[in-house]
Amino acid sequence: MSMKLSEWSSVIVAVVLLVALGAYFAFSEPAPEIDYKPVELSGGSITVEDQPQTDSVMLSTELVEPGWITIHFSMSGAPAQVVGTSQYLEAGVYEDLVIPLDEEMLAGWRYIALLHVDNGDQRFVIEDDLPVSVGGEVVRPDFVAVPEAATTEVTGDTGVPTQ
Repeated sequence: MSMKLSEWSSVIVAVVLLVALGAYFAFSEPAPEIDYKPVELSGGSITVEDQPQTDSVMLSTELVEPGWITIHFSMSGAPAQVVGTSQYLEAGVYEDLVIPLDEEMLAGWRYIALLHVDNGDQRFVIEDDLPVSVGGEVVRPDFVAVPEAATTEVTGDTGVPTQ
């Protein structure tokens, strides 16, 4: 049984495509590696406790270099989407620092506060203002947004709560 001309054409096209793809992958430049490694500093800390479910986070921090603090959703224990960024912070100690968020936190969700060092331009760009590590550990405590307790009164007659 012999192959028809149209069958040979299909085989030749498939072989040419496979050779071209192989050559492309063999000779193409590898994708550039993104250098997004934490910057090791001599100090820096963030202290944050579980927060009420609001549209801001209150924390305390110490910076040995100027920088920023970002608030992230936590995804499997890693920082995910940024939901808030502090103003530019000079080196120093800050107590009860309030960081506004893009929207109210979700009750029961875990969040991460992440310390970044400024690259010198005093403008926050996440790709340029890298996370801080101290002693090999990235400064990034997590916390949970807790719903504010509902206040209820119980009546003496029915025992039905009223709000």
